Amino acid sequence: MSMYEQLKSIRDKLTANRARRASIAFIEQRMSEAKAVPESPSAPYVSEAMIIRHLTRRQDVRETDIEVDLLNLLPQDEAKPRIEIEEVTRQPKPHSFYRQQKKK
Repeated sequence: MSMYEQLKSIRDKLTANRARRASIAFIEQRMSEAKAVPESPSAPYVSEAMIIRHLTRRQDVRETDIEVDLLNLLPQDEAKPRIEIEEVTRQPKPHSFYRQQKKK
């Protein structure tokens, strides 16, 4: 999927979410820039979420309604705790261990 097609998909999602006109205009501007640059066939695939995160880091987007609209497109998955961490149980060492350490 090319960058232009992914930006088009982002625009469609913004439209479906009833985003502000400034947000849609911003994405359309990025679409025209992406269309002007020819994309090589060996270009790496960049996920839509990564594109959205990249766009929200721009200076002209930070702390604006555009940032809010773009962040609403990101999935709201809750972080799941790692199972390995939960299985580890820490217990204090016995007093005899510290006695042996003191003797050494």
